Amino acid sequence: MQQTHDFGATLQFGVVSAVDEAGHNLRVTIPALEDMETDWLPMVTPAAGGNQFYSLPDEGEQVVCLLDARGENGCVIGAIYSTADKPPASSKDKWIRRFKNGTVIEHDRASGDVSVQTDGVVKIKSGAKVSIETPETMVSGNTTVNGLLTYTAGLSAVNSGGGDAANIEGTMVVNGEIILNGIPLSQHKHPGDSGGKTGLPE
Repeated sequence: MQQTHDFGATLQFGVVSAVDEAGHNLRVTIPALEDMETDWLPMVTPAAGGNQFYSLPDEGEQVVCLLDARGENGCVIGAIYSTADKPPASSKDKWIRRFKNGTVIEHDRASGDVSVQTDGVVKIKSGAKVSIETPETMVSGNTTVNGLLTYTAGLSAVNSGGGDAANIEGTMVVNGEIILNGIPLSQHKHPGDSGGKTGLPE
């Protein structure tokens, strides 16, 4: 006799009751099934092999489950917004990743703008090179460079806050002319002790 299988499945809405962070699994309470709590259900993820994605909902978050006919096995296919957890935007042009601690990663496809906002430390680590190609780069805070600083198109400095525009400790080697207040230092002369002018610097 050929064995038969029950392929029935139900779509159920529930609330996360427990989170298995290491296994990427959830337990869910299903109100429509007399608040039945499911066994551990895997949370669907976009990728889990060579490319991986990790993100889990919080306890109390509303989710959607796909369960078998007995409600014993299945998976959590995603979370949905509710009156308690409202969408972070009201524009179809925006892609937003908002975290509980206030960090926001956002892309606006209408303007092309990408923004990252966080109160924490942002780290970029590369074993080769980091390349930034843009017509203009602006940094509003202090900048520390621990390695050699090389520039190929000149350097212009203005201290709008007052004080020294540049403060360099150590030996400075210049291959070329130094112009101070419009006067080349190689042509600069001082009044002599006995009148007249001193010779040119050697």
